[in-house]
Amino acid sequence: MPPQETPAIIISVKDYGEADRLVTFITPSRGRLTGVAKHARKSKKRFANCLEPLSRVTLFLSDRARGDLEFLEKGEVLRSFLALRRDLARLGAAALLGELAAEMASPPESTAAIFTALEAAFTLLDEGAPPDSLLPGFLLHLLKLGGYGLNLHHCQVCGQEPQPPILVSLSKGGILCGACPRAPGPQVSLNPGAWKLLRLAHDLPPEKLGRLRFPPGQRGQSLGLLRLFIRHHLGRELKSWSFWDKVAFPAK
Repeated sequence: MPPQETPAIIISVKDYGEADRLVTFITPSRGRLTGVAKHARKSKKRFANCLEPLSRVTLFLSDRARGDLEFLEKGEVLRSFLALRRDLARLGAAALLGELAAEMASPPESTAAIFTALEAAFTLLDEGAPPDSLLPGFLLHLLKLGGYGLNLHHCQVCGQEPQPPILVSLSKGGILCGACPRAPGPQVSLNPGAWKLLRLAHDLPPEKLGRLRFPPGQRGQSLGLLRLFIRHHLGRELKSWSFWDKVAFPAK
């Protein structure tokens, strides 16, 4: 049978054995997959420049899958996002979004939308969108697509538009009024400005998220909330946060 051709975004690549590479990637139809690229460390022809993490590529998968591992016959790079790679802050944001997208890309009905959103984010970063303002909106959007959406419109207790002081319940995944009875579980304070920006980001389509600008105070609160929310629901922190901490703007 001819190999199956699929669009893909490379998430991570590791050496595997003496000559192979183990590649984790996202596809629009099957979500996150891991495959073996045979002799990729020696072959300059079959995988020329197409196994760089965060690249948009076309992969050709053999029907000779090995259990949970795909067999990669060859690949072609479509877009390397070179401008994104030249800026550490943009690269850090892309790494975070790629890692979260890989975690979220399991519900079959959401994989195409997650793939599209991630490609849109990389394109905006490559075109110069400020990473510190782009990151909160796309993290929020990927969480929503993966089934972990935050309810940012109405108090989870009274059902009304929340009044300050505003809290977010990590376990209930939504906003609380400061005056309402407290929901169980960890909670995070959120200032009105950060709440309004996150609510706006929640409602915008991915291609318009590049228009938002998060001032330093709102950016710091928004990313702090999303970091805690992701950690709470995944049970661990995304590895890319440590890289983002090193390269993000001092006033984040």
